[in-house]
Amino acid sequence: MKEIVSKVKEIAESACKKYNLELFDIKYYNKSGKWFLEIVIDNPLDYVSTKDCENISREVEFQLDKLDIIPQRYYLTVSSPGLDRPLRSIDDFKRFINNKVKIKLENETIIGYIKDVKDSVIFLEENNKKIKEIKYNQIKKANLEIDI
Repeated sequence: MKEIVSKVKEIAESACKKYNLELFDIKYYNKSGKWFLEIVIDNPLDYVSTKDCENISREVEFQLDKLDIIPQRYYLTVSSPGLDRPLRSIDDFKRFINNKVKIKLENETIIGYIKDVKDSVIFLEENNKKIKEIKYNQIKKANLEIDI
């Protein structure tokens, strides 16, 4: 199974590069006797459109059919990380300055707006307008929050 994921990753990264996108995640799993291949893509300069998903799906599907590396039937889906996408690197925090986030630390969860990122410190404005400094290495999990 690792070999399949590795080969799909190679194919998906190549397809993403062609369309100026990034590969965000790949999952290949069996659920209730059916195989699923989920590819998540990202656009570092904009949002991911349905056309982006369609292009990557067609490109990956074509290569997988040609190479025949997945022996069983499977369902392929291509999607974006979503509005509540995880923030997985310091660069993600820089990219989403002024966006609302939910950050889980060891003993607390904080919701606020990313105001700045310097070195490995995130400056978060909480509801009370206070700025909280959070070291990146203290973050257990972080996601964008939908701001309505």
